[in-house]
Amino acid sequence: MDLLLIDDDEVDRTAIIRALRQSKLAFNVVEANCAFDGLNLALQRHFDGILLDYLLPDANGLEVLIKLNSMTQEQTVVVMLSRYEDEKLAQRCIELGAQDFLLKDEVNSRILSRSIRYAKQRASMALALRNSHEKLKELAEHDSLTKLMNRYGFELCLNRAIARVKRSNDLLAVILLDLDDFKAINDTLGHQTGDILLVKVASRLSTVLRDGDVIARLGGDEFVVLVTDNDYKYFPMIVANRLLKAFEEVFCLGDNDVMIGASIGVAFYNEAASDSSELMKCADIAMYRAKKMGRNQIQFYSEALDKEVRYRNHIESSLRIALRLNQFKVYYQVQVDAQTHQMVGMEALIRWLHPEDGLISPDQFLPIAEEIGLMEEIGDWVLFETCRQAQYWLNQLAPTGHSFTIAVNLSASQIGHVDLYEKIAHVLKVTGLTPGALELEITENCLIEEPHEHAKILDKIAQLGVRFALDDFGTGFSSLEHIKLFPISVLKIDKSFIASYDKDEKDTRLLSALLNFAYGFNVTSVAEGIETLEQAEFCTVRHCNLLQGYLFSRPLEASEFEAKYITPLLSKL
Repeated sequence: MDLLLIDDDEVDRTAIIRALRQSKLAFNVVEANCAFDGLNLALQRHFDGILLDYLLPDANGLEVLIKLNSMTQEQTVVVMLSRYEDEKLAQRCIELGAQDFLLKDEVNSRILSRSIRYAKQRASMALALRNSHEKLKELAEHDSLTKLMNRYGFELCLNRAIARVKRSNDLLAVILLDLDDFKAINDTLGHQTGDILLVKVASRLSTVLRDGDVIARLGGDEFVVLVTDNDYKYFPMIVANRLLKAFEEVFCLGDNDVMIGASIGVAFYNEAASDSSELMKCADIAMYRAKKMGRNQIQFYSEALDKEVRYRNHIESSLRIALRLNQFKVYYQVQVDAQTHQMVGMEALIRWLHPEDGLISPDQFLPIAEEIGLMEEIGDWVLFETCRQAQYWLNQLAPTGHSFTIAVNLSASQIGHVDLYEKIAHVLKVTGLTPGALELEITENCLIEEPHEHAKILDKIAQLGVRFALDDFGTGFSSLEHIKLFPISVLKIDKSFIASYDKDEKDTRLLSALLNFAYGFNVTSVAEGIETLEQAEFCTVRHCNLLQGYLFSRPLEASEFEAKYITPLLSKL
């Protein structure tokens, strides 16, 4: 073993070298009689061990020990030597990195060689422990797939960065990024290909960042970037734009070339939040807005956005218990014959009577219900409640000879359910409603996926005698194909065409064409959103069959509808 002996006492050095030579181990000893020479020698070459005298003429042994540990390689061990027995001093030496502390008066060949040998073993064990700790730290703080920092590592980094900017008043922002439609990649190309895409995305994003920017993968297809600066307030916008631009080029995944976008949310420290967890929430709110606004874009956090998202979360949490607490109500809007303006049907429309917020329109909560998987349950409840109420009224009107149809909207979740036919048949059986009195409204957007499978199920339901209406006609996709493929017997002209029909000649011709199409195709046409007599007359002249809108009635609760339309018919008996 190569040893460096640093001791100013020549007699002590001679005694130590003599003891080492008597050992069975082979030692090559280099001497230094002062701290300055010893530090220079340690800097110039590697030693397996260093024997260091505590008292040196030009430095304190503890100071030299600290410098040696900062200069020498990790495998170099240091054994302190002292003429004085001092437990506190020995403990302090060990704390500062020495592997052992020996008294010069007790040094002999056996003790000295054993101390050096054991010190070498302890140093090796300490090095292995440090390396193991570093590996565990690497695993704990980094993502195994992309090798980027993971959520835990990023949180540590963000907290340290916030502590720094508090002192320096620098600017700090978090940029949250989520891939758009990544699930489709996994579903169509497989999870292994999805993992390859994530690695390529991580690599591409890393290349567009500046020195000092920190990027991490939070999990799944979600990434986050931490940016800091000291004089440019809009610096995150530049970085965010670079990140978004990185998705303009195709990703080559073996035999597949994939184009994918990303939704990005940005939140500023102090402007959005003053701690790490709240800052991440704000960036997530902004990212969610980017998704909602059409994806593949950048949105910044704001108080107005926060208020909107908080309200959405409030609606979402309340929705989960609304059905159980019987907070939903079915309202009914009359449909009248275009020629006589007499009631011939009605449409069932759900409303939510919230205990705190009052009456909430379906536009505010149905999209959320669809997102969180409650739409099917809500839709089934509306279907049953409507059929039950319709049969009750029809039983009342039976002596008068009057009848009507009741229109109920089917959601995308209901249409996609494998047991739709069984559900419809069950509701008709339980409520006793005649199939011919039930009209199910579907939108074109609900029919895009697996149209031929949907057509088979709808045909089977139509064979029961149930009618199908195509709602919002003219606003969806492939209207003519849908009318041909599905058992559509009613076309509902969207209210947007009614509202703008007299704005210019093109709008007038468009509404006329839609009504003429329904007439020529021999299906029942319903004009929605009729608010004026002029609108009603325009549609009637062009062969429209039914009219629906505020001109005749707003949607009414069951009791109000009964008082306005059912009771007057009964009074004529």
